[in-house]
Amino acid sequence: MKKTYLLLCSLLAVMTLFYACKKDNKYEELTQLADMKLQEAIKLAENQPCKPAEEWRIDTFSYRYVAVHPGFEKEYNKLVEEYRKLSEQADKAYKPGKNGTLVYDTSPVVLPPHFGVRCKDGKMIVALATDLELVEINQRLEVLFPKVRDFFKDTPCTDASKWGVINLRKDCEFVPIAITDTPNFRSFAEMEQQYSALNTAKVRLTEGMDCPAVNPNPSKNVVCVDGKASVKL
Repeated sequence: MKKTYLLLCSLLAVMTLFYACKKDNKYEELTQLADMKLQEAIKLAENQPCKPAEEWRIDTFSYRYVAVHPGFEKEYNKLVEEYRKLSEQADKAYKPGKNGTLVYDTSPVVLPPHFGVRCKDGKMIVALATDLELVEINQRLEVLFPKVRDFFKDTPCTDASKWGVINLRKDCEFVPIAITDTPNFRSFAEMEQQYSALNTAKVRLTEGMDCPAVNPNPSKNVVCVDGKASVKL
């Protein structure tokens, strides 16, 4: 009888420990379930045949773009919504000291610029610079270069301390340009990011293009000359 009692007590203790551990692991379980739902949504979008590009939209997550078509958007949205709900539940289930440190990354999400939706190898993709052919890359660079270089050309310069210098790469050449904060600075930043991504892709695709990583003749600063910003070399 005593042995039976001890056995029952031991079994009860094991079961209590099991359920306690299971409860403590709720955060990890919900996190894994959320990730599974997100991967399902991404896989659904990836396994789609090519259709007219204008019918698609681009969804953005923290680490990638996803091309979405109305033909499967309802199912896709349902999976994404389940992913978000599970992520919220996981955050609420988090217990300090039991699940490790929960760190929220509040830094801006920076994805490489995309160049729209297109068909590649029988599937629709959100094209990055590395997905483009060299001919298209060169065409885009030719159009973007003067736009980026001359973006602040007509911006008055009255205080040089409010200006800075960035180097625009033209093939292997470093082209210094003066920049300043303006209401439309975001437009400039988007074009500059596209240009830089395209130029990097071009260097990788062009044989024998061994460009220096560091500017051998760095610019010093910006000075205002007759109301115009000028880069001092």
